[in-house]
Amino acid sequence: MKRFSFIFLFAATYYAASAQPGGNNFSIDPVYPVSCTPVKDQYLSATCWSFASNSFIESELLRMGKPEIDLSEMYTARLSYINKIRTHLRLNGSNYFTPGGQFHDVQWVLKNYGAVPEKIYSGKPGGEHNHNHGQLDTLMKRYVNHMLGLGKTKPDDADMQYINGLLDRYLGKLPGSFTEGNRQVTPAIYLTGELGFNPDDYIEVSSYSHHPWYKTFVLENKYNWSSGKYLNVPLNEFIRITDEALEKGFSVLWNGDVNETGFRFAQGTASLPYTVTNPEAERQKTFEDSSSYMDHMMHIVGKTTDNKGHKWYYIKNSWGSYSNSTGGYLFMDENYFAVKTAAIVIHKQAIPEAIKKKIGL
Repeated sequence: MKRFSFIFLFAATYYAASAQPGGNNFSIDPVYPVSCTPVKDQYLSATCWSFASNSFIESELLRMGKPEIDLSEMYTARLSYINKIRTHLRLNGSNYFTPGGQFHDVQWVLKNYGAVPEKIYSGKPGGEHNHNHGQLDTLMKRYVNHMLGLGKTKPDDADMQYINGLLDRYLGKLPGSFTEGNRQVTPAIYLTGELGFNPDDYIEVSSYSHHPWYKTFVLENKYNWSSGKYLNVPLNEFIRITDEALEKGFSVLWNGDVNETGFRFAQGTASLPYTVTNPEAERQKTFEDSSSYMDHMMHIVGKTTDNKGHKWYYIKNSWGSYSNSTGGYLFMDENYFAVKTAAIVIHKQAIPEAIKKKIGL
């Protein structure tokens, strides 16, 4: 199912009735988003980055004319976990070790290992209904600390046997090849041959004034454990890239802060509880004083306006369709987006031509 008109109409009806952001006279226009796949549930796993990134890729495949695909989030999460361990040891434990990640971590997995469908690798080897990584993450953290305590800068064969044993136990054994249609394919062939997806077509974009505009920089955040680089553009162009992408039929991957009190997912809204007169200065301030986090990733699939003319983004989350009154989606207002969005991911073709020239793309 590519479009969720029933969800959109329900969400808009509920939102107008609840009237939380703007009083009793508040209403919001229906939203008609880009094609996307159903909402999934990361449950008790720190894998929003993998869910959001794979949702984004699934939408890109729909945009490219491919049939609806359900990709495995745990395939990218598992292989990224191993990369995190190697990186953490190489850096002598100086970076932040976390099961979280970013889009460039998914890119790394795709480029090095390919992709698989959910039906091939669900990450639930015991037939579990939901993901629950509490024990896995605890055991992995303990073992990584054990290796650091021994002064290791890379895992040896015995370490990898233990690590892969844990991952096999909690997520399942990785497939070497699998049947797709009437032929055997590897994950790498599936990505390039069956899906025709190129991870290098996508770019991470941010907007912070302590770095030069139109250059890439390493975003200083503990969740950017692999020191990924982001293109830096002024906020007005950051917003323009997002808006024009949605208008052209592209979706946008969102990375930012959901700790703000105005993030009311149960009610299906995200809006700042205070007035913002200078969004660019406010976003820089909250970055520098660490009151804006980079702790969640979601998938922007549309935008609309309210009866006051204010813009709202329509965003797909990964906390299950049962998790709120809007079927697992939420509306985020333009001020929340401007201040609390740390970064976006976009197809390079979706960037306006004038901005492409500035960045040399």
